[in-house]
Amino acid sequence: MERERIQSLNIVQIKNIIQLGRVLSAATIIAFAPQTLAETITYSAKTGSLLEISGTSSVHDWEVKTRLIGGKMEWDSSFPLDPSKAELPKLTKMPKVTVIIPVRNIESGKQRMNEVMHGALNAQKHKYARYSLKDIKVAEAKRKAGEPLVFDTKGMLSVNGKSAPVSMQITIAKGEGDKLRVSGKTKLKMSQFGITPPAPKIALGLIKTGDEVSVEFNWFVALKK
Repeated sequence: MERERIQSLNIVQIKNIIQLGRVLSAATIIAFAPQTLAETITYSAKTGSLLEISGTSSVHDWEVKTRLIGGKMEWDSSFPLDPSKAELPKLTKMPKVTVIIPVRNIESGKQRMNEVMHGALNAQKHKYARYSLKDIKVAEAKRKAGEPLVFDTKGMLSVNGKSAPVSMQITIAKGEGDKLRVSGKTKLKMSQFGITPPAPKIALGLIKTGDEVSVEFNWFVALKK
């Protein structure tokens, strides 16, 4: 009886060892098997960009602009930014987009207006306007191959040391050479950023500037090499 009991225990131990070996082998295979990891693709700012800001006043409409738009976009490789394709994959990972604009590079072409604008923006203290993307979705509107990619976005814009949320639709289209053109437009209010609409004095009295402004941009980026 004792001999049979020992033999039975040995059989159980052998089965346990075999099972453990199988588990360890499977774990080893999984650990050392090639894995396909998602890659981050970076697009850096390039020349040719344009940002235009326009508004109204009690005397005339006005416009200022800059061609210096810095920043970058980081997208997951599972979502290639290729306008030539009609079907888009599912956007599963939030891209990272940051934009930076030197405030003193925003100009009107008129020295006095530049002085008033830069003073209102507190450009000496807050030298940059910054934007960061917070949410993005592929727009529901149908598109054909070759047409711009369309996205509904939400982000945070910081101007004059104050931040405010910004919602707008943007498009991404093929640009010249290897560039992509990121375009968008929206309306903002100066008061959102703690800016008092300028009211400079002129010979006929004060010029009253409207609080609301229109912002439109074409930002060129390309794959970072």
